[in-house]
Amino acid sequence: MGAAFPERRGQQGRSTAGPSEPQGPGPRPINRLDSPELRRVARRLSRIFDSLDSLPYLGEPELRDFLYFRGFFDDSLERMDRKIAEGRLRPLDFRGFPQELRYPSLSARIGVFIGSFDPFQMTHLAMALRFLGSDASEADALFVVPEGSMDRRKPLKTDYRFRLEILRRQIAGILEPFVLPLDIGEAADTIEIVRRLIALHSGASLRLTHLLGSDVLPLAAGLLPLDLEAWRAEALRSNVDFELSLHVGLRDPSHRLEPYAEAVRARGVSIAIDRDVIGTPSSTDFRTEGVISLVLPTEAILSRLELLFRYGMSRAWSSGRSPETGATEIGSGESAAPGNRDRGPDPPPRRRSTDFPEGRGPGPAPGAEGPDYEI
Repeated sequence: MGAAFPERRGQQGRSTAGPSEPQGPGPRPINRLDSPELRRVARRLSRIFDSLDSLPYLGEPELRDFLYFRGFFDDSLERMDRKIAEGRLRPLDFRGFPQELRYPSLSARIGVFIGSFDPFQMTHLAMALRFLGSDASEADALFVVPEGSMDRRKPLKTDYRFRLEILRRQIAGILEPFVLPLDIGEAADTIEIVRRLIALHSGASLRLTHLLGSDVLPLAAGLLPLDLEAWRAEALRSNVDFELSLHVGLRDPSHRLEPYAEAVRARGVSIAIDRDVIGTPSSTDFRTEGVISLVLPTEAILSRLELLFRYGMSRAWSSGRSPETGATEIGSGESAAPGNRDRGPDPPPRRRSTDFPEGRGPGPAPGAEGPDYEI
């Protein structure tokens, strides 16, 4: 059976090899990086990916998927290293945070990435690292926060504590001090999460960049006036010199973003749009198609996944796709796990409601046609 895969997009939207195609010279040497902080991150990631060949329950499709994402991460680390060398990205010290703020001159340039993260997976991580490596980003670090508010449109959403734990098992101690999980999302939507983040920076200067996908920009632009009112009020209460900007990662080149970008700028908020498409799957693939090779395979994650791999209760996201359309072939039931038995036709996927941020209103901003996939 053939396979077709999402394309990786390079500079100016040029596509690069998908996971079924040659990956170039392979992993790049860690000593190519000048920053000691980034070398530590690269070394941790290398240990994770290099260990996969020794796992007998992983097949070629899974290994191919992991190698595909590894290329994303290597590219972004090199971009971040250049920014550090030029003084445009500063590795920060988060020891004691949030009880103690160790920012230089109490001035923080921070990004925040908020979403369902059901679950957090390597597409999210690729977007996070791309953001930090972008010339349009001024952030020195990125906090990742799952939303924990209740939403009747998402009755099947996994509980907040479990989603936070899966996030931590992938990035805690791995991506620090650049990408960090932050537990401030329980029972909170986006407006409350950012308010809590501002309150944690009492007495400091906070240049906050909200990282979001192009699919939620229409909603974010419509809610921005209410958001700004709440966040500026909290900044005043907490004595925070607060400034907001948006950074948008493009998930679909057909998205018309300029009208919403203009609405954001009209509110005095700067916005940057990364025009390079991140052609990788979403968390919907993880949930509805059983593709398990999307999570970063840290030791903490694999300790939970080995049973699924060994008994064929998983599949690589690049398996079972039509070479013409890239669509999953219904009933293929394939898994690359060695010893996988014939499981028969796959069960129908669970139905889920349109994926907009929890608790943020019934749909897109007035007049906006929001796509129904999630970042």
